[in-house]
Amino acid sequence: MLAKSFYPDNLVLLRSRLLTGAGFCHGFSTRHGGISDAPFDSLNLQSTYANARIAEGEPRDTDANIRENHARFTFAAGLARDTVVVDVSQVHGCTVVTARDATKTRIAADAITSVRGGHAILIRIADCVPVLLACPRTGAVAAVHAGWRGVVAGIVPAAVDALRALGADPRALLAAVGPSISVQHFEIGPEVADELVRVDLASCVVAPGIYGPKHHADLVRGVRLQLERAGVERTNIDAEPPCTYADRARFHSFRRDGARSGRLAALIAPR
Repeated sequence: MLAKSFYPDNLVLLRSRLLTGAGFCHGFSTRHGGISDAPFDSLNLQSTYANARIAEGEPRDTDANIRENHARFTFAAGLARDTVVVDVSQVHGCTVVTARDATKTRIAADAITSVRGGHAILIRIADCVPVLLACPRTGAVAAVHAGWRGVVAGIVPAAVDALRALGADPRALLAAVGPSISVQHFEIGPEVADELVRVDLASCVVAPGIYGPKHHADLVRGVRLQLERAGVERTNIDAEPPCTYADRARFHSFRRDGARSGRLAALIAPR
């Protein structure tokens, strides 16, 4: 279960009790505590790279706002405001990169690992599933961005495998799943349902007529299943996240707000 933490400037952070208990600095953002104006109010954690690519005429935040928001979020997560935090260009794929490589050039990937003595890492979401992984023994961590394409591609087990290659035992890994769209609001087409069935995630597909006229997908369930199949113990998984789509007051949601949506983030530092 994720616990709320409150900070100056009305910033609200969600933390995993598992990760906190193991001493890892981390956090899942809400939309509270930043300086961005509507429609991105107020803690918009978009990347400045993506912000620069927003088409003329579309809603756009300022880079100054985004940088200040990131500094506040980093500080609330337990790090210095000027801490180097590594991110990537997320593409809904299955590439896992190291923080060290990602500091050299901006890489297209959907998961990042970092080892003891390395950089803090961050991924962004606005409905997709954020997963933070940590190994209490080695101090290594991973941050994972898992939309339905990433789930089908296997980005979650790929991140577990990457930590295994760094010396982690998957059975000892801790995993926290952050705010993301819930099954009630994640409407999908039959082609997406077929892809989930193809990768043995049929139990994550809800047939038409339960929540609406179309199929729905439970990505949080899918991520939990993939973590368990990769060797992570069920008791080591925090996976009861709030719904980004349903809670407009607390979370950004691209599916709900489209181009007027800001971005949330998940951050973790190695120990």
